Amino acid sequence: MCRRAVISIQKFLNQKGEARSEAEETLMHVIRNLVQGIGEYSGKGDSHDCREFREHIRKVSDVLSEPISAPDLLMQAGFVLKTLDDHIGRSTRSENLRKLELQGMVSMLAKTVSIVSAASHTNIKRLEEIEKQVSRAAELSDVRMIKKKLSECLADIRRECERQINDTQATIEEISKRPSPDGSLNGNDGARADSVTGLPLRPQAEAALTELARANSKAYAAVLVLDRLSSLNARFGREAGDTILAAFARAVKSQLTSDDQLFRWDGPVLLALMPRPSGLELVRSELSRMMETRMEHTIETPSRSIMIPVTPRWALIPMMAAPRLMYQKIDTFAALPASRN
Repeated sequence: MCRRAVISIQKFLNQKGEARSEAEETLMHVIRNLVQGIGEYSGKGDSHDCREFREHIRKVSDVLSEPISAPDLLMQAGFVLKTLDDHIGRSTRSENLRKLELQGMVSMLAKTVSIVSAASHTNIKRLEEIEKQVSRAAELSDVRMIKKKLSECLADIRRECERQINDTQATIEEISKRPSPDGSLNGNDGARADSVTGLPLRPQAEAALTELARANSKAYAAVLVLDRLSSLNARFGREAGDTILAAFARAVKSQLTSDDQLFRWDGPVLLALMPRPSGLELVRSELSRMMETRMEHTIETPSRSIMIPVTPRWALIPMMAAPRLMYQKIDTFAALPASRN
């Protein structure tokens, strides 16, 4: 009958200094290899933490290379397990932090691209959706899917920007060929000012918008609308309405900086171009303070003096790469029904 040689760990632990058998020596060799393997293949994460972890495991391995009592062996085994558990906990936390940092970086990228680019509303929505998916990504397949979607979205944005650059160039050429009121070809040469406000007119505003777009300047267009002007014209006459519009234009111009430009866009609409390095909210606050300044004008009638409050409706539009899109946004806001801002 064949007898099997069985290595009894319990028997080994119960020994007290007796000579170890060949099987027991093999067992200790296996244990030491396992400990060394734990140090070699579990050391992932922060480099400093990995060095410390491997150093602790190396010391245990050195201890196991010498004769050791059963209690000490148990103690070393517990130390290895505790060290491994602490290391895995720190590595997991470090990995989660890296994941959060990467998610934050992608989120900032998506937000910045959506703000600074002239991307369409559809592509901005796609970026916002990708940003949300990044925060939910858990598996490698999720990350690869998000990478594919982001690559496709950015490619569409690049194509859109190229198209808008071409549109800008076409607009510049069109404006340069547009005849001015005196019959010359360049609309900026001999351009006439508005007879009511003394401000440059819409063609000059369009040219300025186009130039800002071509120079890729950070600027904002403030659209200012006097909705009551038509009713004031009907009640007091066009001369009174013109006087109010001119007074409003002077009041606005007095609050703008020397780098700002003010135009009469159309009818009761003024357009202020404001080059600013600041973000949208800061410039919006600046414009809001300007518009909160009380503006009034007195109309003299044969029987009395009437104080007319001048309250504009306004909007602030960040500069875009496509001037035609700017014109559209300005006209759309100007055509909205009157409402208090």
